[in-house]
Amino acid sequence: MTMRPVLAVALLCLAMPAAAETLTIRGSDPASANVNDLLRISVERFDGEDGAALAQHLEAALGNAQFEGRPYYRIIAPESGAPTDALVTGTTRASVDEVPVTEKRKRCVEHDTTDKKKCLKEAEVDIRCRRRTITVATTARLVAIGDGSVRYTRPLSARDQVTYCPDRSASRSVDDYIEWAQADHVKAIRGDLAPRDYVLDIRVEESTKGLAKPAQTAFKNAVRLTKSDQAAACAAWTAMTRDAEPTPALAFNLGLCSEMQGDFTAAIDWYGEAQRQGSRSSAITEGIERIERHRRALADWDARKRLLGQK
Repeated sequence: MTMRPVLAVALLCLAMPAAAETLTIRGSDPASANVNDLLRISVERFDGEDGAALAQHLEAALGNAQFEGRPYYRIIAPESGAPTDALVTGTTRASVDEVPVTEKRKRCVEHDTTDKKKCLKEAEVDIRCRRRTITVATTARLVAIGDGSVRYTRPLSARDQVTYCPDRSASRSVDDYIEWAQADHVKAIRGDLAPRDYVLDIRVEESTKGLAKPAQTAFKNAVRLTKSDQAAACAAWTAMTRDAEPTPALAFNLGLCSEMQGDFTAAIDWYGEAQRQGSRSSAITEGIERIERHRRALADWDARKRLLGQK
C-alpha cells in the first residue's frame, strides 16, 4: 500500500487550524428606530432612476423580518389605500464621473539586434488611462401616519474609484457596483427598522490559573467538551463551583453558559464576578452589552404583542 495518501492527509491535518473551543450564543439586536407602535408599514417608490427597484427590495426585506418566528411587520401596498401605520419614502441616485489620467510604464526602447526578445534598454513612458468614480447616494425616511412625525431618517452613500488602462481593466462594471451599493443600503435600512437575529460562536476562557490540580483537570475536560456537548460542558463548570471559588475564567464561562441558556440575570452576575476577580477582558463588556440589546429587543416585541392583543 502506498503511503502517499496517508502522508497527504497528515499534512492536510497539520495545515488546518484547530477549531476554537466556543459556546453558541443566539440573540437579537433591537430596531434602532422608534417603531414599537407601527405594526403596518408601506414602502413607496423612492425617487431616482433605480427607485422602484430599491423600494421593492426594501419592501421584501421588511416583509421577511421576523422575531421569534413571527412577522415583525404587516406590509401594506401603498396603492391599495388600506390603513397603514407608517410610510417609508426616500431617494436613491447614482452618478459616474470619468477623467483622463496618465500612468508610467517601463517600455523597451532598445532591443538586441540578434535577439528581438532581449531588451538592452528600458525607459519610462506615459500611457493614457481613465479614472472612474461611481457615487451612490440613498436617503430613507419613515413617517408615522398617526401624528405625522418623522420617526427615522438616514442618509447613506457609497463611493468606488478605479483607474483602468489599456493593460488593466476595471474590476467590476458600473451596473454591478451600483447594484451592490443599493443592496447594501437596503440591508442597512432594514437593520434600522426591524430587529436583527444573530448566532455567534464565542470563545471560552481556557486559563486554569487559581484552580487546584484536580479542578484544573475538570476545567480542561469541560473546555474540550464544548466541541461535542456544550450543555454538558456548562454542567461540568457549574459542578465545579460546589468545591472551588470561581476564578475569572470559570466565572466568564459560566456567564456565557447562562447567556446561552437565556438566563440573563445569572449571566450578568457571572460576568460581574469575572470582573470582580480581576478580569479585564473586552469579551465581558461585549457580553453585557449584547444581553442589554437582546433585552431591549424582547421588550420591544412584548410591546408589539400587547398592541395586537397577544400575550
